[in-house]
Amino acid sequence: MRRIPIAGRRGALAGLLLALQPVRLPAADNWLKYASGPFEVYTDAGSRAGRDTLMRFEEFREAVGQLLGDTDLKTDQPILVLVFKNPQAWGPAGKLIQGRDRYEIVLAEKAAISPDLYRELTRLYLRDNTSRMPPRFENGLVAFLSTFESNGVRITEGAPPPNPDLDWARIHLLAVDPQFFGKLRVLLYNLRQGVDEDAAYRNSVGKSPAETEALVKAHLAGHDFQSITISGRAMAPSDFQERVVPESDARLARADLLEGAASATEYRKLLNDGDKMAEAKEGLGLLALADHHPEDARGYFADAIKAGISSARCYIEYAKLEPDNAKATDALLHAAGINPKLEEPFVLLAQRDTDPAKRTAHWKAATERNPRDWAAWKALAEGYLADHDYADAAKAWRGGELAATDDATRTEMREARLKIEEQRLDYEESERRRQAAEEAQELDRLKAEARAQVHELEAKANGGAPTTDPKAVPWWEGPKPDGQVHGTLKQVDCLGKQLRLLVEGADHKVVKLLVPDPYKIAIHGGGIETLGCGMQKARPVAIQYFKKTNARLATAGEVAMIEFQ
Repeated sequence: MRRIPIAGRRGALAGLLLALQPVRLPAADNWLKYASGPFEVYTDAGSRAGRDTLMRFEEFREAVGQLLGDTDLKTDQPILVLVFKNPQAWGPAGKLIQGRDRYEIVLAEKAAISPDLYRELTRLYLRDNTSRMPPRFENGLVAFLSTFESNGVRITEGAPPPNPDLDWARIHLLAVDPQFFGKLRVLLYNLRQGVDEDAAYRNSVGKSPAETEALVKAHLAGHDFQSITISGRAMAPSDFQERVVPESDARLARADLLEGAASATEYRKLLNDGDKMAEAKEGLGLLALADHHPEDARGYFADAIKAGISSARCYIEYAKLEPDNAKATDALLHAAGINPKLEEPFVLLAQRDTDPAKRTAHWKAATERNPRDWAAWKALAEGYLADHDYADAAKAWRGGELAATDDATRTEMREARLKIEEQRLDYEESERRRQAAEEAQELDRLKAEARAQVHELEAKANGGAPTTDPKAVPWWEGPKPDGQVHGTLKQVDCLGKQLRLLVEGADHKVVKLLVPDPYKIAIHGGGIETLGCGMQKARPVAIQYFKKTNARLATAGEVAMIEFQ
């Protein structure tokens, strides 16, 4: 057996112990922070690294805003950028990740912002600031902005990606070619509003979609891709105020990257810090959730809430795990109060609430916060339909149509919207029938009461004996029918609200009779439902009718009474 020298063993042991020691942050006075818009930058690489990084991100936000016609793009959560002298193994560098209560980005000092990160940021800006546009435009914007470059306030756009395609070429042509300067943002605005593409193109670029697409294809085939330089936002690195980051804030920011055991170690150290105990509990809950320990996670989230956490995500994750519906609802309402931009609390509230009116209100709030969620639009439309609010249901189906990400879903939403008028008419007709039935029932009740009163008066007049006069006058309903036919009902034609009956008499001649209003005739041996449209099985009937011809409908009279025999 080979023996390791004592010195070697001690060195190996020391190395092992060193490897097991948690990585510690630099001293607090080495961490600085800068903030602008949705961004905060923390850095241990000095003020220049922090300010220059923030300026690059803000210039990119400005460039995206210029294309979309919105110079103050927002995000549903803040974005923290950590600029390390040495990122070591903390987080996937150059990626936009979901941290504990914000998005986070890890960068090394002097590292360039990658095309992939620009793509992720573009998708985030589109999601949080615009209604959905046709995929080819969104894909083109993502590709076009991936090659963004900035040098101070000078912004360069238009460099081709490694494999330019038609979607990229479309945006490149409309953004770079002088004949289209300023027109792209008008086109994109029209598309976001759901304007028909033909009208959107003609109102912005002055050409039809087909004419424009021909130019785009020629542009891609020509491979003559020019870049342009535009003016960015008027700012300088010195505009960003510098602040010192307390050690606990810096430690929490790094733990919030949610990097497994390393983050857990940092969170446990922060449990002793009164200012950060709630955040550390939430972080441990998220790590437990990632490790598939939901009960542990719920306990951590509950502790964080008791400690006064101000993170909407903590309340949302707690609500998902909490079986008590009342507690979960309170947590979701609290989350919505902390961050009103988030859609998720309202989606979860809508899924939990049993009150139809409240559920519809939650779906409406969800679509206002995220107009790209076609499923929320669909649920909202169905809520309006259940309440017979056809006008708002049509608007919701339209919202779903614009938010759809594929042709099948888009077609489903469009067809549902087109059925709204038919559904409205059907509902109004059923309501008219119901009201007519109720009125007829009320009339029968009044008749019965009147007869009872007459009989009571007769009884009093006869000394209490009931009348037995066989010649008592029956209840008079108006003119008596002057025509009748006995035979077989062969067919019922439904003519809107009217019916036309085809009756074959005993002499085998067919008589056509009109029913102006099915609810104003007497039907014996069945109800209105017995008059189904179309051909009829041999059904013997006796019909009394008023002789009144209708030349247009070729009928000989209007039905007063039908008796199925």
